[in-house]
Amino acid sequence: MTRSTGTVVADQHGTRDVSMIASETVAANGFDHHLRRAGDDGPTMVLLHGWPETSYCWRHVMTAFGDEYQMIAPDLRGFGDTGKPDGPHDKATVAGDIWTIMDAKGIENAILVGHDIGARVAMRMTLDQPDRVSSLIVMNGRYPPLGSLKTSDSGQARERWYFFFQQHPDLVEALVSKDVQAYYQHFLEHWSYPDFHFDAEEIAEYVRAFSQPGAIRGGCAHYQAALNEDEAQWAADVGKIVATPTQILWGQNDVVSPPLYTEGYDTVFTNMELHFIDKCGHFPHEEQPTETIALMRAFLDRIG
Repeated sequence: MTRSTGTVVADQHGTRDVSMIASETVAANGFDHHLRRAGDDGPTMVLLHGWPETSYCWRHVMTAFGDEYQMIAPDLRGFGDTGKPDGPHDKATVAGDIWTIMDAKGIENAILVGHDIGARVAMRMTLDQPDRVSSLIVMNGRYPPLGSLKTSDSGQARERWYFFFQQHPDLVEALVSKDVQAYYQHFLEHWSYPDFHFDAEEIAEYVRAFSQPGAIRGGCAHYQAALNEDEAQWAADVGKIVATPTQILWGQNDVVSPPLYTEGYDTVFTNMELHFIDKCGHFPHEEQPTETIALMRAFLDRIG
């Protein structure tokens, strides 16, 4: 395992040329999935977003790698322009959506890149079908089999209130729908490094996404699953080893998923490298895209 810390000074919003990113819809598991895609040649890279974001969050990564890889970034079930089905939103079910999308597009294996909830979906996929995952890149994504949410720490208890609030979707929808921007912008800004600010266009896109009918409840459903179906699934994974080449990228200044969450990763991921990104909160791909992309590229070049 290797570790590093450091900072690359760059435009906080990275590349702005998103003309190469296209959208499409794929029917999978009974509803439509919205995908952003870029690139037609090379290995496939599947990018899985977290909360409170959508596939839009990967625009910098997609423009950086689109000439070398086939890039696919779905809105997960319940998010953005993807369908908002009733029923389970546990990681195995969401992973099943991604496998079905890959099958529909004739993709046998892929590099998986996941952030936050998307990181846990990518981990679930890697545990369940490692032969279909050529490598794994995790950004600020807790691995639940290593232990609890660590909310016994008073700071974490204060930060994690949303996790439990969203167990009550009727209440969340009733309150949040009155001011969608105030709710989601709070997390986007509060979880970022203090010097970073999402611009008006970026905030507007996330507000648009969470203003879709069912989107507020769709986000809640992922957190309901985390304290229900997911717990049993992760419990069965305690002690398992992941040999897939893995890169862990973590914002050094993340207040909601601090670096302490990486403790023990080297006991699970036996072929991994870990990098802490300085002056970066919960969103490395948004806050420090230049450094994040450079680290990803070095890792992918190294493993071939």
